[in-house]
Amino acid sequence: MPKLIPFAEQKFHKLRNECRKKSILFTDPKFPANNSAIFFSRSPPSGIIWKRPGDIAEDPKFFLDSASAEDFAQGSLGNCWFVAACASVAENPDLWKKVVPDYEEQEWSPKNKYAGIFHFKFWQMGDWVDVVVDDLLPTINGKLIFAHSTSKNEFWSALLEKAYAKLFGSYEALTGGKSRDAMVDMTGGVGESVRLSEYRSQEKKAELFKSLLYAYENKALMSASIMAVTQREREAQNEEGLVKGHAYSITAVKKLIIGTSLLAYFKREKVYMVRCRNPWGGVEWKGAWSDGSPEWQNVSESTKKELGLTLDHNDGEFWMAFDDFCQFYTDIDICHIVNTKRLTWKMTWKEFIYKGEWKPPNRWGGCGNNENFLDNPQYLFRIHDTQELLLSLEQSEKRSSKKKGKENDVIGFTVFRAGINQKYRIHNKLYDRIHSGPFSNARGVFARVAFKKGVYCIIPSTFESKIRGEFILRIYATSNVKLRELIKDGPKATRFFRAPYLAATAVNIFRGEQLFTDTSQHKVYCIIRCEKKKQKIPSVKGSEEFNWNTRATFFRKKPEEDVKVEAWEKRFFGDRCLGYVTLPMARANWSKYKSMNTSTRYVVQNKDEKSGNYDKNPQYLWIIVQQSEALDTL
Repeated sequence: MPKLIPFAEQKFHKLRNECRKKSILFTDPKFPANNSAIFFSRSPPSGIIWKRPGDIAEDPKFFLDSASAEDFAQGSLGNCWFVAACASVAENPDLWKKVVPDYEEQEWSPKNKYAGIFHFKFWQMGDWVDVVVDDLLPTINGKLIFAHSTSKNEFWSALLEKAYAKLFGSYEALTGGKSRDAMVDMTGGVGESVRLSEYRSQEKKAELFKSLLYAYENKALMSASIMAVTQREREAQNEEGLVKGHAYSITAVKKLIIGTSLLAYFKREKVYMVRCRNPWGGVEWKGAWSDGSPEWQNVSESTKKELGLTLDHNDGEFWMAFDDFCQFYTDIDICHIVNTKRLTWKMTWKEFIYKGEWKPPNRWGGCGNNENFLDNPQYLFRIHDTQELLLSLEQSEKRSSKKKGKENDVIGFTVFRAGINQKYRIHNKLYDRIHSGPFSNARGVFARVAFKKGVYCIIPSTFESKIRGEFILRIYATSNVKLRELIKDGPKATRFFRAPYLAATAVNIFRGEQLFTDTSQHKVYCIIRCEKKKQKIPSVKGSEEFNWNTRATFFRKKPEEDVKVEAWEKRFFGDRCLGYVTLPMARANWSKYKSMNTSTRYVVQNKDEKSGNYDKNPQYLWIIVQQSEALDTL
C-alpha cells in the first residue's frame, strides 16, 4: 500500500484537536492567507479579502447533498484543466472519497466541533500526500474569486482547490496545465494523452471510439481540449461555441440509437456520441446534437431518459456526434483507473512500480540519439505469455518551481529484447528494439505495447543527457513480470584461488530453416552449451521456418573453447535431437565476432551421420555471435 505522508509535516487530527481544545479556528502558518499565496509573478487585484465560509454564506456546508460535477465552476484563475478534472472525479464516489478522507467528519454539524481546518489527499510519485488547509478563502465583494460550487453555501470545491494550490506553492502555480495530471493526482491512476490528428480516417476514428467507450465503461476519467496556437486564441470562442485552449470534461461516451419507433431499435441505427462539460457553464456547443437541436426529435423519450438528457442551455453540458468531436477537438486526456483488486468480475492487472532517478555520474545518459544512452537506469522484466502491457513513466512535478522558471523535462522510454539469461546491464545498442518514444515534455508518458514471451529491458530517459530528475515507472500486466533493476555492469572479479573471467560471449539463436522435410507443425527448442553451462532457448512452433531471435550471454574462463548449439524437437514421447552446430571460438575468430551484428547461416550437423541413418537434406540455424574480452561491453 502507498504511504500516507503529511504535507509540510502537518498532521490533520493533531492540529484539529489542538484547535478544539483551545476553542479557536485554525490559521495555517505554512500557507498564510496573503498575496504570496495567490500570485508569485505579480500583485493580485485590489479588494481581495480572505473570508471564512461562515462569513460568506449563512448556512455553510462542506457538501450539499452529495458530490457532483455541478460543484465545480471555474473562477478567474486559468485552471480549467484542474476544474475539468475535479468535475470528472466528483461524478465517481469511489474516487472523490479518496481525495476527501473522512468527509463526514469534516462537515459542519452539531456533532463536529468546527475548527476551521480541512484536509485532502493527492497522489504524488507513488505516495499519497495529506494536505491540511484552513478555511480562509479569497473573495472580492463577498464572492469567491476562484473555483466554487454553483450553490453559494457549498465549499468543498473551493477548499479542494486551495489544498492543491498549497501543494504547489500558490494559486498562480495552477495556471495552465493538463487535466491528465490533476486526474492522476486525485486518483493515482495512469495518465494517457491522445492527439486526435493521428485518428483522421474512419477506420482510425472507429478504433478510437471503441477505446474511449471501453475507458468510459471502466470508470476512466477523460477530458478534451482544442489547442490554441497563439496567446490571442487562448480562451477565444469559435463560431460553434467551443473555446480554444480550454479543457472540457468528457462525461459520457455512448452509442445512440436513432429513431422513435420500435422498428428503429431493431434496425440498430446508431450514432457515436460524446457528452462534454464546460467548467464555465453556459458556453456550449451550437452544432448538431446541441441542446435544443432538431436531431433530438429522432430520439425516443426512453432513450433520452436513459441518457439523463436535460437540454439545459446554461449548465455547460452538451452532446456532440463523434465525427464533430474529432473535427473540432485536438487533444484528449485520459486517466485509467486500473483494476488491481483480486476477485472482481473486471479484468485484473498486476502492478509493478519502481522509483528511480536520473543522476550523475552515469545514470543520466539522455535518449537513444546520445552516445551515453545506456548510462540510464535499466529495468528487466520477463513475459511468460503473449500479452499487452501498460507502461507509464511519470517525472516529478515541476509546478511548485514555476516561479523559478522550471518546466517539465522531455522524457520517454525505450524497450529492448534482453538476453534470456540477462543478469547485468545492457552495454550495446545491438539488442532488438521493441518500442521507443514518443518523447514528450508532458509530466507523464504512456504506451500500450504488445509483447511476446521473452525477457525485456525498459530504459526510461530524458531526451537530453545530463538532466537530473526523479521518476516513477509503472508496469501493468495480467501476470507476474518480475520487474527488477539492473545495477551491476558485469560479474565480480573472482577470488585469487579461482580462474578469472577472461571474456564474454553472446549467442543469439535467430532462426532455423529446413529442419523438417514435411510441412506439418513441429515444436523446436535449442540448447546452448558453453564450457560447463547450458542455456535452453524456449520452443517455438513452425514447419519450414522457426523464429527464436533469443540471446544468451556467457562469461568465459576458457574463451577459446568451442560453443555448441543443439536443435531439439519437442515430442510427447521423448524429445529428439535434430542436430547441432559448433561455433569455433579459437582466438583467430574473435575479430570477426567483435563486430558481428548480422546473423550467419550454419549447417546443422546430425549425430547419426556416421551410421548414415539421418536426414541428408541440409538443415540450417542462423546465429549471431559476439565475443569481447571486456566483460561490460555486451
